[in-house]
Amino acid sequence: MDFIFEVDEMAGWLKGFGIWAVLISLLINIFISIIGVIPSVFLSGANAVVFGLVPGFWISLSGEVLGAAVSYWLYKWGFGKIKIGQRNWSWLQKLKGTTRKRQIAILLVARITPFVPSAVITFIAAIANMRFIDFIIVTFIGKAPSIGLETLVGHDLMTINDNYTRLSITLILLVIIYALFRQGNKKKR
Repeated sequence: MDFIFEVDEMAGWLKGFGIWAVLISLLINIFISIIGVIPSVFLSGANAVVFGLVPGFWISLSGEVLGAAVSYWLYKWGFGKIKIGQRNWSWLQKLKGTTRKRQIAILLVARITPFVPSAVITFIAAIANMRFIDFIIVTFIGKAPSIGLETLVGHDLMTINDNYTRLSITLILLVIIYALFRQGNKKKR
């Protein structure tokens, strides 16, 4: 239940900025992306409460993509001079040497895979010299499902009296998807 209170507090704090709330939300999302270890789920939920479900989704997704873009350039600038010739970086050499389409496919799978930290994916894309436009497009497409889910669940938790049916269905579907995902992983082993 702490999640509900944190989203509620964040929403109240954002509302206090009035017309500047969208800009503040985007800046917070950029900061979260740069830091790389703070989850953005509370901000996505707060955006849905403050701005509405659909506008909150677009603000959260825009913030995530902007944050990934800034992080990409910071990682590229800061880590771009790493010597890749070491044996423990051979996987990165392979990624750098693969085709553009394959890099896009690998990044897309990584972006839509649950529990893979966004900062790790951004870091790998930056030091693998992935084209920036490819990175942005794949980030936008790959982040949309998770941001949509975060926004929907955050919104429905805060407005549970009006949306308990949709929240229940969403959570049941998530449990089913998770169970199927785990089942698939067990079969692969």
